[in-house]
Amino acid sequence: MAIIHINVGGTLFHTKLSTLQRFPETLLGSITTTSEFYNGENKYFYFDRNPELFNTILDYYRNGVIHLPTHLCGWLWKSELEFWRIPLTNISECCFQTYIKYEEKEATAAKLREIFAKKPLAMTHLLTPINKIRQKVWMLIDEPTSSTYARVFSIIYLIIVIVSATIPCLETHPNLRIHLYNDTQIYWFFLFNPDTWVNTDNPKEIMFTTTLEPSWLFELNVCIIVFFTLESLVRFMTCPSKCRFFLEWLNILDTFLNITMWSRFMVDMFANVDAVLEKKFESLMYFYSFCSAASVLRLLKFFRVAKQYNSLRVLFLAVKASVKELGLLLLTFLIVAWVFSNLIYYAELKEPDTFPNMLDGLWWAVVTMTTVGYGDMYPTGALGRIIGATCAMCGLLVIAMPIAVIAGNFDDLYKKNNERESYNEIQKEKGTERKQSVNSITAKDNKIVPFEKSKLDSNNKTFPSIER
Repeated sequence: MAIIHINVGGTLFHTKLSTLQRFPETLLGSITTTSEFYNGENKYFYFDRNPELFNTILDYYRNGVIHLPTHLCGWLWKSELEFWRIPLTNISECCFQTYIKYEEKEATAAKLREIFAKKPLAMTHLLTPINKIRQKVWMLIDEPTSSTYARVFSIIYLIIVIVSATIPCLETHPNLRIHLYNDTQIYWFFLFNPDTWVNTDNPKEIMFTTTLEPSWLFELNVCIIVFFTLESLVRFMTCPSKCRFFLEWLNILDTFLNITMWSRFMVDMFANVDAVLEKKFESLMYFYSFCSAASVLRLLKFFRVAKQYNSLRVLFLAVKASVKELGLLLLTFLIVAWVFSNLIYYAELKEPDTFPNMLDGLWWAVVTMTTVGYGDMYPTGALGRIIGATCAMCGLLVIAMPIAVIAGNFDDLYKKNNERESYNEIQKEKGTERKQSVNSITAKDNKIVPFEKSKLDSNNKTFPSIER
């Protein structure tokens, strides 16, 4: 019976040669006395590895499977298994989660480092005065955390975004608009002009066609349009990569909003109210309404300053990591809603006043499953009510299941980001202390220490001369 002596980090292990040869594809299973690890003088194999981990490695040859202790870092096991040439497939199922957790944490940490890392600008290698100015302007408008001025600009930008999204709400309030006609004039106008596109039974259409927004609101809106247009132009002129500029969805949104805002401004400036009321200009008014509705998308500009809110960015990452779960939720929701739309239609087939077609049943199923319950349609028969109650309960279950996955992803990312920020703070403090210690040593080496007066006197004392 051949006994093999293995010295791992100063600890001597003894095992049978036949035990190691059970897995000849591994390092220990294929080792011979001609190996670089063999110490001929002491008659053992020496490996400069952690002896605490080697017990687990040796148990693999005895039991045929790897069981990983949970109190040690996963990186250690990864490096050990790679060194001993043991495949990951030999990790036991009960302990494989220990290794998987390490891999998942590493992937999450790498993703967070990539997203939160400050990427260098492409123009920084060109040290021309113009590029330096472009770089400073770009950092000011695109990196809210780069300087105090950038933070101030981001706050101003956020205030303007909120004000710009408030303007469309104020434009629709009747008390803030300037009335061009009184009720009698409006009545006679539409009576003698029946060819207008305005529905006289719709008070909202009458309000928009017979009133104007106040001048202060119009001027404020123009100022905001000019600000956003100039901001987009400056961003384009100073961006490091013109090719990547239009690949970002926020820049595409800016272009779309600038076009719609200026189109609406042109209609406001040059369109005649009486002429626009004619039916041939109905398509123009639809376009004007579309441009007005698109102005609410200005709120999405908030995501430009979201870089200084790490928790919000982590939330976006959690949603992005849960795309599969969200897709599964949508697919399951649509399937279940379609099934109940079919059931409720045939359950209420004998009821003349409910669910005239299956598409209306689909609308009812969506409203019921989301627990909105508008009450515009509801079953009246006994069987229909049973199906309605079942539809509501299924909606709760379908919507609740993926929520736990999304919340779990957010919790993992949030905790990992907090760990990353804490680690970075420690590293910054460590770097600051090291820099201070180096500066103190340098100052001490360069310091000229004056001699004490007594030492100076003793070194320069004069001896009396001997007269001949």
